[in-house]
Amino acid sequence: MNDKPLFEIRQGTTPMLVHTPHAGRLVPDGFDRTRLADAEAFDQTCEQVRDRHADTLGLMIAARLHATIMLDHTTRMWCDPERYPDDREEMNKAGMGAIPTRDIDGHPLYKPGQAPGMRERGQRFRLLYTPWHRMLDTICRTMLDTYGRCTIIDVHTYPGEPHPFELHADQPRTQTIIGHNNDPASRAIGARAAALLMGRGLTVGVNTAHRGAITPDGIHDIRLASIMVETRWDTAADPVARHDIADAIARATRGRA
Repeated sequence: MNDKPLFEIRQGTTPMLVHTPHAGRLVPDGFDRTRLADAEAFDQTCEQVRDRHADTLGLMIAARLHATIMLDHTTRMWCDPERYPDDREEMNKAGMGAIPTRDIDGHPLYKPGQAPGMRERGQRFRLLYTPWHRMLDTICRTMLDTYGRCTIIDVHTYPGEPHPFELHADQPRTQTIIGHNNDPASRAIGARAAALLMGRGLTVGVNTAHRGAITPDGIHDIRLASIMVETRWDTAADPVARHDIADAIARATRGRA
């Protein structure tokens, strides 16, 4: 049995939230591997789509800002909490939606007739997706009520070569990418972050190969800002680069702490 929880929250003392949804490896208890079309391909895909070093980088940023951090320990191939749960999700057509059904090369993950049905999808949502988003919403609302502002730092990493299913594979794959949703507050933070990262000698894209940043579905408040920080795997693996990125993001957002 797995002793580790599916996800955890480490409470901070500022209106800053570090969101780290894709660094996990955990496959929850009860997952029936005999249903997989190719167990080895499943394991390989879990590792290939994992945001390597994102948890380490997220914890570094959280420590500098005394921020709350959300850490998802599960593999996104079991349930991906940062996909839309409905037809809004453009990755559904690639089988890489909230409950993935295909591997990284587009091959079926499950044997014919063995893919998760509505009941199993609902169970995975109840165990991870719904409580994850309920917690995201609650944390942001509490910060808005308590401090009058809230800032989300959505931490990810990505490979130097695009995955076959990526929608913007033709875009530059810089060492770092800053994503935002083009609202004034997030755009300003993103610009500061990009300038500080370039000042550290890192190459930076803004809303390029990966774009946007997560916000709770039910909150539409100008006091809420959100940026995504994507770091290329080779850069994320470098302890010096991680230190520089964490410092730059902390400096770019410190005025909102």
